[in-house]
Amino acid sequence: MFRIGEFSKIAQTAVSQLRYYDQIGLFQPVHTDGSTGYRYYSTAQLPELNRIIALKELGISLEQIKVMVLKDVSVQEIQGMLLLRKAEIEQTVQEQINRLKIIEARLKEVENSECLNTDEIILKSIAEQLFYSVRKVMPNLFDTIHLVTELREYVPAMTEKDQLGPLTIILHGDAFSIENVDIEVGFTVKNEVDSPLLLPGGGEVKGRTLQSEESVISTIRVGAFENGYEKYAQLGRWIENSDFQISGPAKEIFLKPPSQGNPEDCVCEIQFPVTRPTTLI
Repeated sequence: MFRIGEFSKIAQTAVSQLRYYDQIGLFQPVHTDGSTGYRYYSTAQLPELNRIIALKELGISLEQIKVMVLKDVSVQEIQGMLLLRKAEIEQTVQEQINRLKIIEARLKEVENSECLNTDEIILKSIAEQLFYSVRKVMPNLFDTIHLVTELREYVPAMTEKDQLGPLTIILHGDAFSIENVDIEVGFTVKNEVDSPLLLPGGGEVKGRTLQSEESVISTIRVGAFENGYEKYAQLGRWIENSDFQISGPAKEIFLKPPSQGNPEDCVCEIQFPVTRPTTLI
């Protein structure tokens, strides 16, 4: 057996932490000398201690850990919790990276605000199109990625070859929002699709018709989504300097969707329907 200081070196755990665990009855020494008060530990206790520390690092409270220790939670169960926690952390890290990219893109737009080029913007008409889509209110913009991923995975498998046009996102709502985003995601289709498709996440994909648009302004975004800030600003400047006004939701049409792990190879057409305001005489 080892005294507490020696055991702390072997277990790579602070003495103060071992004393506190003893105090709350979570992890106690094998033997405590009645005359000296010295605590003695055994290497046979290492699995139990490591289980406790692993659960603590997963963010579980000490009170919950006490219950789990009594139930003798298995290594396999802890591994499952670890994988879940790892996925949560990875998602948080990716969201923070995306936010940093957004900040960088916003600053870039500030730097280039005086030289926004509107030469690449075109005005065109859009014919009526069949659309196979799902519309949902998403908690935030990042959750939209999961919806798009589901759609790209399940819809092609349920439709005929060469039936699908480009992936299209319609941003509904009266204003831009980063929370409770009213978004529609789908594919233009060559032929009408009769049967709805229920996605694993609960969304229902079904067919509808996108009405023709007499006037649509359009530009191309190349690369990740944050490159769109400059493009939307260009569209805004074009509208402001014309005799048009926005008449409907923006569309993002993915001429080349981003491949997994490489958003920079994306090519996306951004569209705004526009109309000339009526003049009252």
